[in-house]
Amino acid sequence: MTLNHLRTLATLALALSAPLYAADNPSAHQHGHAELQLAISGDRADLFFTSPAHNLLGFEHEARTDEQKQHVHSVREWLATTPLISTGDIDCQITDANVDIEAMEHRGRHDEDDHNHEYDDHDQTEQQSHSDIEVTQVLNCPGIDSTKALITALPEQFTAISQLEISWVSSSGQGSARLKDGETTFSLAP
Repeated sequence: MTLNHLRTLATLALALSAPLYAADNPSAHQHGHAELQLAISGDRADLFFTSPAHNLLGFEHEARTDEQKQHVHSVREWLATTPLISTGDIDCQITDANVDIEAMEHRGRHDEDDHNHEYDDHDQTEQQSHSDIEVTQVLNCPGIDSTKALITALPEQFTAISQLEISWVSSSGQGSARLKDGETTFSLAP
């Protein structure tokens, strides 16, 4: 990781954290809401996306059925291989990605044959908890530093996202946008 990259990430963290604490609890776990943060430097874009699991999967408990497990796998694959933004004219390429979805995946059980009440209690607590999915991507996007608007496929792919809060920082400034009800394009004007 280069020093320039670290500076970009530090700038992103500082620039984007202040408004988050000033707003009315925007980090609260709200179904239908998700957040996307971008740091743009040259042809590189660093992204951080977070959403309640319900928005992406339709549930927030550990996947139990084969259908749920397959759905978790499909969502993980899409998030790991699909750039979360594009310029419209030029597709961005993923150079690094991480999808934190482990809470939703089946991890095996201790003493599975020994079914008891402790297991039932743990399972019920797990069902009642809220789970978020976090994604980081590093993208190579030729010309992104000079583009005026970006496109995200997130609202089309995950229709349960009714509001996507986007914050960005680049060499031309910083800003934010709110996409609602399937909107996919946002301006990078400060």
